[in-house]
Amino acid sequence: MTAEKRTRLYLTAAHLGAVGAIIIVAAQILDFRDFIKGLGIGMTVAPLAVLLVRRLRDEYIDSLWRAGTSWAFVAVVVSFLFAPFIQRFVDGLLGSARYQEWPVEAAGLIAILAFFTGFYLKWLRSRL
Repeated sequence: MTAEKRTRLYLTAAHLGAVGAIIIVAAQILDFRDFIKGLGIGMTVAPLAVLLVRRLRDEYIDSLWRAGTSWAFVAVVVSFLFAPFIQRFVDGLLGSARYQEWPVEAAGLIAILAFFTGFYLKWLRSRL
């Protein structure tokens, strides 16, 4: 497989994973059916297998990967430290009478969204 084909395969997997993450967020917010939630999860998890294969990466793709993982790490640390404050602040803004915990899967979703945010910001910066 040529370097161009590997890069195209890698970026296609990244695009598919990002679309899947967006579907998951939309499904959670708009309370879609479980099938749509599962579709989003599948569209996010399956491309991660391709993204984890190191032999598909060259220096450019590796820099995109590092940017994404750095953003994901920072997002997890920040959400771990400030999640209680953010939850109570949002509850106060919405006028919620009772405090509700965020779902457990929120941490993983935050990390995946941050990964794709960092990945695409680096990709867009390198394209400009």
